[in-house]
Amino acid sequence: MSVRQETRAHHAMAAVGGFFGVYALLTRNATFGSSETSNLIYLVVSGLDGTWGPALIRLGAMLCYIAGIVLVVLQRRQGRLGRMRGCSIVIDLAACLLLAWIPAETDPILSLYPMFFATAVQWVAYSQAAGFNCATIFSTNNLRQFTEGMTEYLCSRDEEQLRKWRFYGGTLVCFHLGVAWGWWCVTRWGIPGIYGCLPLLIPPAVFQLPRRQNQDPAAAAKAVR
Repeated sequence: MSVRQETRAHHAMAAVGGFFGVYALLTRNATFGSSETSNLIYLVVSGLDGTWGPALIRLGAMLCYIAGIVLVVLQRRQGRLGRMRGCSIVIDLAACLLLAWIPAETDPILSLYPMFFATAVQWVAYSQAAGFNCATIFSTNNLRQFTEGMTEYLCSRDEEQLRKWRFYGGTLVCFHLGVAWGWWCVTRWGIPGIYGCLPLLIPPAVFQLPRRQNQDPAAAAKAVR
């Protein structure tokens, strides 16, 4: 895969990450289903409070997240990261279909189990592109890298910093375009609005397809003979 193709796939998946993020926040009691930070904090709090039911549900969410990471790491060790990126798209699709059918009265953490697993897979499968480490499911580090690249470029006019600025800027733009689309879908359709994420999975799937290289005419003629 070329750097340009890899970058396009990465940015397209950032739009999916933005959609997942806003969908979880708006439909599941302001729960961010793409990260484990708040879940782990509340897991500790639930344990200290002795509220074991919520603690077990949050423990399950953590295990879903861990399982997604372990899956990609094992595939990466076998040299199948490229294939796993394609599988991540399929897993995101499956998560969308499951999320649409989970009732609104379900515990918000429990209802996001498919998202915890899918976004963990996506995070590791799409953790790098164009030589940069960059998440497609949340924005804190991406905003930092964007700001660093912008500041360094304005101070030094270093072309590499300009490339960094553009890459992280593109990721942030695509992520928040996904947020805007997700907001519209949720406000219009509620929980089934997750179906609006399905069209966003088409571009990264297309970008993941191997490009046919131009074949040398002489080599092609020799192959025919």
